[in-house]
Amino acid sequence: MKDRENVKKLNIFFGVIVVIFIVLGLRLFQLQVVQADAYAHLSDKNKFRITSIAARRGNIYDRNKEVLATSKPVFTISLTGGEIEEKESVAALMAEILQDPEITQESILQSLEDQSRRYEPVVIKRLPYDEGIQMVSRIEEKREDLPGVVIREEPMRYYPQGELAGHIIGTVGLINQEELETLEEYNYGRNDWIGKTGLEKTFERFEQGNKEIGLRGKHGADQVEVNAKHQPVSTWSHKDPIPGNSLMLTIDAKLQSVMETSIEETLLRLQKQRPKAKAGAGVLIDVKTGAILAMASAPYLNPNDFANGLSPDKVSYYWDEKLKPTFNRAIAGTYPPGSTFKPMTGLAALASGEISPLDTVYCGPSNWAKPRARCTGTHGNVNLYRAMAVSCNTYFQEMGQRIGIDQLHKTGQELGLGQLTGIELPGEATGLLPSKEWKEASFTGWESTWRIYDTYFMSMGQGYNLYTPLQLANYVATIANGGTRMKPYLVDKIISSDGETVLTEFQPTVAGKVDATDQMIDEIKKAMRAVTEPGGTAYSLFKDFPSSIGVAAKTGTAQTGLPGDDNSKDYHGVFVAFAPYDDPEVAFAGLMEYGYHGGSSAGLVAKAVFEEYFKLKRQPIPDTLPSSME
Repeated sequence: MKDRENVKKLNIFFGVIVVIFIVLGLRLFQLQVVQADAYAHLSDKNKFRITSIAARRGNIYDRNKEVLATSKPVFTISLTGGEIEEKESVAALMAEILQDPEITQESILQSLEDQSRRYEPVVIKRLPYDEGIQMVSRIEEKREDLPGVVIREEPMRYYPQGELAGHIIGTVGLINQEELETLEEYNYGRNDWIGKTGLEKTFERFEQGNKEIGLRGKHGADQVEVNAKHQPVSTWSHKDPIPGNSLMLTIDAKLQSVMETSIEETLLRLQKQRPKAKAGAGVLIDVKTGAILAMASAPYLNPNDFANGLSPDKVSYYWDEKLKPTFNRAIAGTYPPGSTFKPMTGLAALASGEISPLDTVYCGPSNWAKPRARCTGTHGNVNLYRAMAVSCNTYFQEMGQRIGIDQLHKTGQELGLGQLTGIELPGEATGLLPSKEWKEASFTGWESTWRIYDTYFMSMGQGYNLYTPLQLANYVATIANGGTRMKPYLVDKIISSDGETVLTEFQPTVAGKVDATDQMIDEIKKAMRAVTEPGGTAYSLFKDFPSSIGVAAKTGTAQTGLPGDDNSKDYHGVFVAFAPYDDPEVAFAGLMEYGYHGGSSAGLVAKAVFEEYFKLKRQPIPDTLPSSME
């Protein structure tokens, strides 16, 4: 009986074994025969990875091929976490090894979570080549505990001149989600670094026809085989990245350096008496072509600070709401021009056909009754030349009254004031050239009517006038070249990555003409020349210049018009000039916030830049200049 029960149990056991083997056999048949192709494909997906190889951005050169922006090698530490079971422990160990307060287990896991492309590595950190060697060694020591961690050598943006021309060149940064969604059709990925400001942004993917010829290169790719720990073991195919194309600028690095150094030195000198004088800007432009030779904005910006992500110790500097180092004052700062507007008023008066340069106006207390503004001195009878030389408010207010706001606005438009110049940089401000129509649209009630005092203040460069230093430079360049307004530009040409081929060249472009005769314009130039001759407000600046390099100029002291400022002492210093007088080549405009007198602030920058441009012996900045300089 007992034997019979044991045999029965044994038969049941063997029956179960047979069923199991039948099921396994059928499953094996299904996997290996019926679904062989599908699982082979899945196996290949698990076995192979496509990894992107970053391309070098194109270089940026000055006009003499001096390198302003290039790339240098760095180590990138990435993590592929789409199918790694141990990603929590890997993230914790990576955070421990990297010892970076910005990189935690949570931040690494969040980056993996945000990665929409399952098999694309997420860059955790980039390390400069020299200091990265030691970190790479530490990671390799823990390699068995770090499945999915990949270390590659990639290019990182580098600016060998530091802060030189920083606002012009611009910055790069890691692409954000909004940019990724906008640019995804152009094959941008989550780990890409793109131009954020300046020329880096404008020429990120510059197009000519249907072809991209900008700074951005084309990524390469590797198809790699990985092991069970998702570590590369071999490369099956490789596609080289293609470097981006390079820019050659109109900027002269030496002139740019002199301008930046001079602005910094002048601000430091001003701060001894005027603590608020901490910012300024300057522009030097070729009057015949519109090419920008130097353009600076202080406080300065070093693009290297952004090339690997802004460090915590730099954040407080760059986001200072008072200093605003990221703000390009040369193209985006709008300021009252002060008396540097008077050549415009003079030209408008002559262009009206109603005024002769020899017509005189009496400047004395009897002419200062409101609504007129007081003059800086009692000048007696003055004509155009004398009025420009001593910056007589009375004369130019009288000219404004005689010709009216419509003529002032017409000539201002022809000179490019209150309108975009079209410079290649993002963020250019329009400024404001006021008119009757503008005031009617901007105010209500009695305030919307243009009054005679509006004309008085506009004529002498105050009131509603607001212009950028670039607009001021271009307006003076237009006078200097005889009345042809050129479009300012910064990029001379785009060249191939190997430097052998010019892909496109940017030509000078005429933007407009002034409705005035050559003789009228020559009279304004003659009046501006009087500013640097004995008795003129800028005589002290250029008295030692050789006669062959005569300078024509205009000084300016402009009330800031800002809330909380003291109208009796808070003035911006503004200065415009061109040279040589007989055959103008370059024009300058500069502004020192809270610099007070233009001649003793921005004028010093003009002097230093002209000395460098004309290869004259540099004269040291004096500790003090005559207080009468406007």
